Amino acid sequence: MKRTFRSLAGWLTVSLMALLLWTNASYRVSAQSGEFKPNVNQEVSSTYTIAQMNEEATVLYRRVLENNMEEVRASVTRIGNSLAHVSFEGQTSVEGIHALSETVVEVKEATAKFKGDRHLLQQASAKLRLATDSLANPAKPLWLQYYKIVKNDLDALSLAVNQNNSAAILTNRFSVLEEHYETIRPAAIIRLEPYQIAQMDAWLSHLKGLTHAKQSDRSQLRSMTEHGEELVNQLFGREKDESAFMPYVQGPDRRAAGLIISSVIVATLSYAGYRKYRAEQQDIFTYRR
Repeated sequence: MKRTFRSLAGWLTVSLMALLLWTNASYRVSAQSGEFKPNVNQEVSSTYTIAQMNEEATVLYRRVLENNMEEVRASVTRIGNSLAHVSFEGQTSVEGIHALSETVVEVKEATAKFKGDRHLLQQASAKLRLATDSLANPAKPLWLQYYKIVKNDLDALSLAVNQNNSAAILTNRFSVLEEHYETIRPAAIIRLEPYQIAQMDAWLSHLKGLTHAKQSDRSQLRSMTEHGEELVNQLFGREKDESAFMPYVQGPDRRAAGLIISSVIVATLSYAGYRKYRAEQQDIFTYRR
């Protein structure tokens, strides 16, 4: 009886120790998994936050057009609060983050002044919409669709200069161009190099001085508008002198491509020469017969 009790107690002790060891091991595995999962969740959260911010900016723009100011204020607050929780690492530059933050502040200020200037709020919300989209969709951002709009603005200004229109018309044409550029500027900063934006800003500033002058220099205006066409094409990635036919290969492989093309030409000419030779031989043979 005592032996049986001791055996049972020993078995229970061993079973309890095994259970404790298994529980401890499971806890360690769970703890390690818990340490790994937050990183994954954090990455998903960051990606979702950018997408969510873009969706919120889209809703904000629609609410502005609908004059639903209660929802506009709520959206602005949510977007402003989300900025502190978004990881922009690898998404844009410091200048891009600064441009986005400035745009959010601009929307807040325009919301506060909504009764005084409704157009200002629409423009600010459009800027924010394009800026968040530039973050969420780097491959095909919406702001690139403004190419035709900006190009038409520049063409209208250039036409006014060539037709020697009044200073008031020149000022009006420039104002339209400037407004459209300012609308896409934050979105462009998020994706482009700082020097590209600096070139556009400097050109636009100089052009503004020329169009707003009491006695504008028409020859200099023509020169500036022509230079502006090149800058606008570069801004939207549409260089004027870019060849419509891209090279078959680039870099060191061009020599190989040249050899291949040359070989094909030589082979074609050789074959044509051979066919001509055979034809001549057949004609001579037939004549001899």
